[in-house]
Amino acid sequence: MPTRNGGARWRECLAGLARQRPAPAALVVIDSGSHDGTREAAERAGARVITVAPEEFNHGEARNRAADALPAVDAIVFLVQDAVPQGEDFLATLERAARQPGVAAATARQVPPRDAGFLTASTVSASPFASGEPRRTGPLSPQQAGELTPERWRPLLLLDDIACAVRADVFRASGYRSTRHGEDALLAYDLLCAGWALCHEPAAVVEHGHSYDADSVVPRYRDDARFFRETFGYRVRPDLLSVLKGYNAELRRDRRWLAEHPGQAPPDAMAAARRLRWSQVLAQREGSRGPLGELPRPRAVPGPLQVPQVPA
Repeated sequence: MPTRNGGARWRECLAGLARQRPAPAALVVIDSGSHDGTREAAERAGARVITVAPEEFNHGEARNRAADALPAVDAIVFLVQDAVPQGEDFLATLERAARQPGVAAATARQVPPRDAGFLTASTVSASPFASGEPRRTGPLSPQQAGELTPERWRPLLLLDDIACAVRADVFRASGYRSTRHGEDALLAYDLLCAGWALCHEPAAVVEHGHSYDADSVVPRYRDDARFFRETFGYRVRPDLLSVLKGYNAELRRDRRWLAEHPGQAPPDAMAAARRLRWSQVLAQREGSRGPLGELPRPRAVPGPLQVPQVPA
C-alpha cells in the first residue's frame, strides 16, 4: 500500500484491515514523505513500513518493492490508503476470486464513502468497478489480442489497484512496469496478452472516492488521457464533438443519480456538476492532444498453462 499523509481515512483503512478474518499474512506500506502520523499508525498496526523520497516515487516500482517485502503468499492484495475494506471477509473473498482457474487478478467493488458528496457519489457509482454483478474479461487468444486496436483495448483494461488481488506466482514473475501513471492498466494488458482472464468481484467491497472541484479535477483527467495517448495510442477525447458528447453523457449520469437519490444533494447541484464536468472533459481533450504512441510490446508473463491451476 502506498501512503502519503493519509489522515483519518488511512486510519479507517487500517481499522478495516484489522477486522479481516483470516488476518493477512503481512501488511507492507511504502510511504513517500508523510508527516501527519501515517507511518506511525501503520507501524502500530503491525505493518512493515518502507520509505521512499517523494521525488523518487514511481507507482509501478513502489508497489513492486512493497510486494518483494512480503513473505510467501498465494495472492497479493494491492490497496490505496483511502480505500476502506467493508466486512470481515474482504481479503479472503478477493483472494479467492483472483485464484479461480484461468484468472490472474480480481478487482473489488468500489462504493462511495458514506459521507461522499453528490458529485463524488455519482462518479463512483458510474464506474465499471461499482457494479454489483460479477464480470470476467478474457481470456484472449494470441490472435484475438493481436487484432485488437487501441480503441478496443481500452474497455478491456479492467484492473484497478485501488483494491485488487493478483496471483502471487504470476505477479512475482512479472510485476508492474516502471511508470508514474497507469500501472494497473499496463498490468491488465500484460495479463490479458498472456492468456489470463481478469474478474470483478462484487462481494469484496471497499469504500473509496475522491472529492474534486472544477480546478482539482483537471490534472487527474488530463494525466489519464495523456497516459492512454502516449502509452496505448488512444485519444480519449479526439475532437470537439467527443468533448460535447462526453460532457452531455456525464450530465445525464449526474441527473440519473439525483433522480435515484432524491433529497441527497443541494438545490444547485447541477450547476456544480456542469462546472466540474466541463473542466473534466476539457482536461481529457488537453491530454489527448499530441503525438500518438503505439500499443506496448507485451511483457513475458507466465500463462495459465505454465502455472498450476488449483482452485482457491
